[in-house]
Formats: sequence, C-alpha cells, structure tokens
Amino acid sequence: MSAQQDVKTDIMAANQKFMTTFQQGATTMASLYTSDAQLFPPNSDVVKGTAAIGTFWKGGYDAGIKRAKLETMEAEKTGDQVVELGRYTLYGANDAQIDAGKYVVVWKKEGGQWKLHRDIWNTSAPASMAAK
Repeated sequence: MSAQQDVKTDIMAANQKFMTTFQQGATTMASLYTSDAQLFPPNSDVVKGTAAIGTFWKGGYDAGIKRAKLETMEAEKTGDQVVELGRYTLYGANDAQIDAGKYVVVWKKEGGQWKLHRDIWNTSAPASMAAK
C-alpha cells in the first residue's frame, strides 16, 4: 500500500470511531478533536475548543440526530496534517434520513492519534424557496 492509501485507511478508522461514538449518545465526542479544534457548522458561528465541540455534538444527538454515516472520498497527507474530503448522511429515529451533504476535515495527530482539527460541512439539499 502507498503512504496515501495508508493514511486514507487511518482516517477511515478514525471516522468509524466518530460514527460509533456519536451513535452511543455523543457524550465523548470532544475526545476525537484536537485541543484547539474548530467546527464550522452551517448557519452558525465557529465552535472553538473541545468543551464547546462536545456540547455541540451532544446537542445534535439530543435534538434527534441518532446516527451519522461518513464516507471518505479523498485523504491527502500534507506535512503533519491530512486533508479529508467526504460525504455524510445523518439519520434520526427509526433510521430515517435527515440530511446528506459533504465535508472537509483537516486531521492532525495529537497524543499519537489522528484527531479532527478543523471540521466544516454543508448540506447537499437544495436551498429552500422560503429562504429567498
């Protein structure tokens, strides 16, 4: 396997941990992020730091998102970071699909583990006519 294939395998394993942690109630999501991580959620300001990130994901779970599916399309190592491009699908109660979209994550090693460092995503659903 090439170094790029190895890193993609590592990121896919880290994403599996993300999906499992979220599905188990999202209570330890902060541990998957670097100490100075930032989220860039749609329709919101930047969420900075592990405490705020943990609260954000727990809030999403409590609001009805019960499962996330992540699919790595690309993972490219540049220096000590990996840039991942992927697709996500979110599910609610009874495994009903709530949303689907795309994301970019910058991963960084911290404590010997790949952790999310910068995380941005947005829906692929068409913009609502009501928003115009």
